[in-house]
Amino acid sequence: MIANQNRVTLDIISGGITLSDGVSKTISLHPLWIRERLNGPLDLDPVSHQRKYELAELPLDLTVKDVVLAENDNIEIQFSDGYQSRLNLADIEREIGWTPDPEAPPIPQSWTTALRERPEVNWDDLNDPAALKKMLDGFLRYGFCIIQNTPSHRNALHELAGRFGYVRNTHWGKIFNVEMKPQATDLAYTDAALSSHTDNPYREPIPGLQFLHCLKNEVSGGLSTLVDGIAITERLAAESPEQAALLETINVRFRYEGPTAVLENWGPIIERDHRGIVYRIRLSSKLDYVPALDKVSLDMFYAARRRLHELSNDDEFQIQFPFKEGTLLMMDNYRLLHGRTAYNGKQGHRHLQGCYTDHDGVLSLYRMLANGSQITAVATEA
Repeated sequence: MIANQNRVTLDIISGGITLSDGVSKTISLHPLWIRERLNGPLDLDPVSHQRKYELAELPLDLTVKDVVLAENDNIEIQFSDGYQSRLNLADIEREIGWTPDPEAPPIPQSWTTALRERPEVNWDDLNDPAALKKMLDGFLRYGFCIIQNTPSHRNALHELAGRFGYVRNTHWGKIFNVEMKPQATDLAYTDAALSSHTDNPYREPIPGLQFLHCLKNEVSGGLSTLVDGIAITERLAAESPEQAALLETINVRFRYEGPTAVLENWGPIIERDHRGIVYRIRLSSKLDYVPALDKVSLDMFYAARRRLHELSNDDEFQIQFPFKEGTLLMMDNYRLLHGRTAYNGKQGHRHLQGCYTDHDGVLSLYRMLANGSQITAVATEA
């Protein structure tokens, strides 16, 4: 069926086309913007979907000379340099936000301890693509998932986490052991309580996802804690917009010094993405060093950081849960703050293994499942 031709017309002023939804929305599309989205057989490689030409080498004065809305909502386009091809109207409407994008990950939702159903799943259920997509939807929405009944033999975590992305190697190793150690190089390797924090703010790039896998837990205490960074920054902004804004503008130095590495990175404590949603929290009060600014700025900065720290350890925002053998915690290290209550290491052995991956594996897996794929793990191309 041929759609209403008036929905797509030439834009004489811009040299591109004007798109209308036929009701109240119109948009002018730049000719080069249109050209880079052509999807005819001569435009894109059928396997990689990469362009077969260099867009940057096209003339800057390129214009659209003719446009026809043909069958199946395909737009046939002719350009001023003589090139002819097509694009699909439905694809354009999804990209500009006029229709829903089935690939789009869910928008993050802030949460507090009032969260009724914590994202939790049984490991074997993830062999079902539908169950895996539902789990990923919850993870992307809330920033974490607790996975129970996983294989709990030593170093199983490499395979478990590898289902969701490629395990990153750091100076801690691909897999690190969280247990009491003599002359510990990190407080995590003691039985002390750990206040809410994000991991590795001193690293560039900062690891995106963290996994903690319980192999053995013979002690009382040592509850894992989680806090939603979006929720506490929303509260701080409601209480003091000036303080919240300051934490988004001052770049702080984060530094780690150990026997095998000296790592340093700069960035604001609160960072937003292109949508204005809080995207990353850097809160690690044992590793941060603010620049030597004027007293007024530093007074406000220290007050703001103190309040964010208080909120991150407040019962209103901090959930707690125990680790048992076979529990796997998967969390967004950019968004969530985590910690631990104290425990008595003399009671027995508490052994977790941890590792890091990045966001791209989870997002790729979600998009493929949204497109109808039946895969249940991130694939590796030979």
